Amino acid sequence: MNLSGGITKRRTFLKGAGVALLLPRMESLGQVSESNSPRRLLTIVNHLSFYQPELIPKTDGAFENPPPLLAELSDHLKHLKIFSGLDNPAVQNGFGHTPCVGILSGYFNKLHRKNRLSVDQAVADLIGVDTRFKSLVFQAGENLNFSQISWDKHGLPVHQIDSPRKIFNLLFQVDENEKAQRQVLAEDRSILDAVSAQAKSMEKHLNSTDRAKMDEYLTSVREVEQTVKRRAYWAERSKPSVDYELEDFDRKSVDDYVATLLELAVLALQTDSTRAVTVQIPFWEGFKEASLSGNYHDLSHHGQKKEKIDKLLMLEHAILKRINDSLNTMKARQVGNSSLFEQTTTLLTASMGSANSHNFDDLPALVFDGRMKTSGHWHRQDVPMSNLYLGLLQQFGAQRDHFGESNGALDLLA
Repeated sequence: MNLSGGITKRRTFLKGAGVALLLPRMESLGQVSESNSPRRLLTIVNHLSFYQPELIPKTDGAFENPPPLLAELSDHLKHLKIFSGLDNPAVQNGFGHTPCVGILSGYFNKLHRKNRLSVDQAVADLIGVDTRFKSLVFQAGENLNFSQISWDKHGLPVHQIDSPRKIFNLLFQVDENEKAQRQVLAEDRSILDAVSAQAKSMEKHLNSTDRAKMDEYLTSVREVEQTVKRRAYWAERSKPSVDYELEDFDRKSVDDYVATLLELAVLALQTDSTRAVTVQIPFWEGFKEASLSGNYHDLSHHGQKKEKIDKLLMLEHAILKRINDSLNTMKARQVGNSSLFEQTTTLLTASMGSANSHNFDDLPALVFDGRMKTSGHWHRQDVPMSNLYLGLLQQFGAQRDHFGESNGALDLLA
C-alpha cells in the first residue's frame, strides 16, 4: 500500500465483525496537517456573575498584580485578555433574573419565549458541519425559565442538558435504540422527498407573494433535511471510545457539578464530537460543600455584608480554580499537531455585571486564546457586549460587520 496516497488523507476505519472503529488521524499516514486542526469554542457563563472588585484589575494594561479571584487563573494570564464595563443596551433592568436569557445574544425579548441568535450558536453554524453534534450546551443544575442562554437562528431555545450521565451516554455510549432510530431516519427522508416534490409542483401556480412564502417554507424543509441527513450519517458511525469513567458527584455541590461538566466539555472537544460547547453555571438555591453550605443566590445578593461576600468568594474561587484546571487539561491534551488549548478559544463571562444590584451592564468578558498577542485588561465603558461577540465571530471566519446591538468589533487577539 502506498501510504502517501490520497486515500490515507481521509479518516481511517478498522473494520471487523460488523464493527467500524474510527481511528484518530495518524501523522505517519500523512493525515495530520495544519488544516486538520480546526478552531473550537468553549463558552462558560456564570449566571450569578462574579464579585468584580476581586476579579477585575483596577488599571488597564498588563497583569502586574492580579486581584485574588483572577489569581486563580494565573496559569493562563499570558493567553488572557479581559474586557470590563461592557453593556447590553437591548437588555433591560427591572425584570428579576429573566433578562439573563440575553447574555449571549445581546438582546432580551420580555414578551415571548423567543430571542435572537446567540453568539455560541452563530459560531456553531460556522464550524459545526463536520461533527456529530453541531454544538452542545450543558447546564449545572435545574433549568429554570431564566436559565436559557443559547438560541438558534430562528430565535428558538437550544436544548441545555443538565445531567452528566445523559451527556456521557450521548457522547460515548452505544444507543440501544439504534435500529429503531435508523428506521425513523429512513421514514423522515421519504417524507421530506414527498413534501419537497409536491411543494415544487405548486410553485408555477403561485403569485410573487406566495412564491416568497413557499421559498421560506422550502428553506425550512431543506434545513430539516440537512438535520436528518446529518443524523443518518452519524448513526452509521461508532461513537468514540475514551478512557474515562463518570464518577459519582454531589448534585448539591457547585464545585463537583461544575468540575464534572467541564471534564465532559473538554472530552467532547477532544474527541471532535463537537467544536462548540457552552457550559452554564446557573441560578443555584441550596448548595453544600465540604466547608460551606447555604444559598448561592442569597450570597450573590450580599448587600455589601462582609460575611456574605466572604462566603460568596469561597464559591467563586472554587469555580475559577476548576476552570483553570480545565484549561491546563486542554494544554496537556494533544489533538492532531497541536494542543486542544491552542485550537480552542475560551470565553468566560457572566449574565449580570452584579447579581447584588441586578445590573445587566458592566459585564466582564475573559477571552483565553493561545494566539493572544497582547494579554491584559481593557475597560470599555458603554461599549456593547455585542462588539466583543462580533470580534469573536470574525475570528471564526464570519463575513459580517454586525451582530446583535454591535456598533463595531473588538479585536480579541491584538
